[in-house]
Amino acid sequence: MRKALFIFFLFLSVAGYSSQKEDQIRILKLYPYLVQPPLVEPALPVDFVLGERDDDPYFSQGYFWGTQGSLHDYFESPSALKGCLIRSQVATSVKQVGFDRFSNDHTVSDLTAAGFTEIKVSRGKWGIFPSRELVAKGPKGRKYYQLWVGLNTKEGTALCYQFLYPEYLSEPTQHQKQIWDNFVRKTDLLSMEDLLIARAAQIDREPSEKLALFDPALFKVEKRKLDQKFFIFLESEALKGKKMEVIELRELPLLNPYTPGKPCVEIVARVNGKEPEEKTIRSSYHVVDHFSFDKTMLCLRRFTENDSYLIFQ
Repeated sequence: MRKALFIFFLFLSVAGYSSQKEDQIRILKLYPYLVQPPLVEPALPVDFVLGERDDDPYFSQGYFWGTQGSLHDYFESPSALKGCLIRSQVATSVKQVGFDRFSNDHTVSDLTAAGFTEIKVSRGKWGIFPSRELVAKGPKGRKYYQLWVGLNTKEGTALCYQFLYPEYLSEPTQHQKQIWDNFVRKTDLLSMEDLLIARAAQIDREPSEKLALFDPALFKVEKRKLDQKFFIFLESEALKGKKMEVIELRELPLLNPYTPGKPCVEIVARVNGKEPEEKTIRSSYHVVDHFSFDKTMLCLRRFTENDSYLIFQ
């Protein structure tokens, strides 16, 4: 009994610690409502916070970061800005089209045609997230600073960052420019511990691929220690008259975006119904000495086995 109580309170303390740590991860506080922010530690001054406005509660006009005073001035009137801000939003005209390629990589001539001069494009990265910085002088002689960061998604989503400084200046002060340079060049990945906590928070916001395909109560995966074979258990209700054929099965690294900090298996399967379709299912699994067995598994013809897995459906 004492042991059970100890484990229970240990679980509560760990869960509370994780939740507390999540509240302290800066990038999550700077990006409310964004399902997949880059998991980085932004190199911003400690007094830079997220600006919030009653007339834009869901940040449809972008996320503005700066000191409270600068945010207040800018929201009152952009021309009243005396400090500097960074504005972030999902890029609408630029996509990440490869590991380190963007759709605007060869558009310098377009900027020249629009009257921009002193154009400088720099490659960079925030850990695993590639970036492009653009610095250019506009037609009226004012310097523009912009950054795109790729999120490594199938859709090619990129975030766009703009540096905002006083309208009465043609370029930022040395101090203001240093803030931008630090942000662009010194932002880096979160620590391993914070990565796991932040990724778990993202998973809570994202639809689960497993849940979208099967009721979790009717689907489970185990791995046997002795021979490293997987057991995939599917209740007949989960398939709703369909049959699943495993095409490929592989383990993912512990630091994966689907089950952070837990072992994960990726199953590519063909679900045969009226219209066969290929699905990719990613699920955590339990390592066991012996596969689970219950009375629902008495029908031997529902088993399929090969060297890598045993499936019951």
